[in-house]
Amino acid sequence: MTASAAGAGAGGGAGPVEPSGGGRTFGLAVAVGAGTAASGLALMVMPRLALRLLGAGRTDPAPFFFRVIGMFMAVSGGQMVEVCRAPEPPAVGLRWALAAKTGAAAMLSGGILSRRLGKQAWAVAAVDAASAALLLRIMRRR
Repeated sequence: MTASAAGAGAGGGAGPVEPSGGGRTFGLAVAVGAGTAASGLALMVMPRLALRLLGAGRTDPAPFFFRVIGMFMAVSGGQMVEVCRAPEPPAVGLRWALAAKTGAAAMLSGGILSRRLGKQAWAVAAVDAASAALLLRIMRRR
């Protein structure tokens, strides 16, 4: 659906607006953003569980810092959803989302290589790297 097909509902949240040339790629980017936001909310509520799943220490202050990370994930994921739903996604929003996903993949990789996180965290790093690749693809299509 194009912005013109969405009509007046585009601004009122009546449904997602596919950016021109968007299609499945933008739909996937919206899903990634929503997943990031949801994961961030989960980190805020259950930081010790996330730390355990990542094979990291769960003593203070780690849970507190994971709550802070979760808040930023919720915000950046929500921002990614909004940017990718825009009729003409702003390049600056795509660049910041790309920076967030690339940075997350790099930092997780560093945490694993320094043995601060368990090997199971490679799965999370891979999802962030794939998300960065998706955003890069979107930016190159513009």
